[in-house]
Amino acid sequence: MGIRAIKIAIDADGSPLGYISWHNHHYNKSKIRILKPSIKNEKFGVQRMEMLAIYFAISDNLRAFKKLKRRKKTIIVRSDSKSTIELLNRKIEIRDDILKRIYNSIIRILKKISCNMVFYHLDRTKNTAGKILEHLRKDTNNFQIKTLLY
Repeated sequence: MGIRAIKIAIDADGSPLGYISWHNHHYNKSKIRILKPSIKNEKFGVQRMEMLAIYFAISDNLRAFKKLKRRKKTIIVRSDSKSTIELLNRKIEIRDDILKRIYNSIIRILKKISCNMVFYHLDRTKNTAGKILEHLRKDTNNFQIKTLLY
């Protein structure tokens, strides 16, 4: 009997407002990070945030990946940003220097893990990390509205 493969799905999402989020479905854990927001209407700004979300999703879960004893590990990183997934899968050329640096950092991290890494596009309504950021945005807006009223 062979060793069963383990599949770990991680959803990642980034917001131009400076928030990134990931959700690890295998461990049912999530994290929100606050980064410096991208400049409004900045070229590649949204893609940079999406790519950083994927970078932190992988790096924050690196220890958990290494602890798994199974030989066959498949880590599926999912994002609702089709262009970011195409960049990571090398279907389109990376034309921005900052995106190239983030991509190279992701590749360096992946070399530390013995696994198959799959970058997958999913529908925005199914992205758990995106839902986390949406709830955060709504809570922040409600807080700001209440603050203005009082």
